[in-house]
Amino acid sequence: MADMVSQTFAHEEQVLRYEYFKGQSPLHYYCLLSFEDKWAFYLHQASDYHEGHDFEAVLANVELEYLDPVKGASDLPPTLNPPLPDGATDAQRATEAAFPIHIPGWWSGRA
Repeated sequence: MADMVSQTFAHEEQVLRYEYFKGQSPLHYYCLLSFEDKWAFYLHQASDYHEGHDFEAVLANVELEYLDPVKGASDLPPTLNPPLPDGATDAQRATEAAFPIHIPGWWSGRA
């Protein structure tokens, strides 16, 4: 985890937060990542150093949940899901398919 954070900050300019936390239940860890946009997240997920870590060997389960900051209570940007550009690479298409962003309807109009 420490190496992944170090590699990320060394190679990615659009990462805003990348932190790991231990949960109260045994062997439960949480990771909080925030990027300037979805393209930066996809770049992170497809990076050589990310792919080079064998997360499956040390993690029993991974759940990805997109979060949206509460206006006035966080300085992070809102969660947006713009479409892939016309000239999207195969890597961008594969990453979007693997990590689709689903924005809940109730987020609209809420702080």
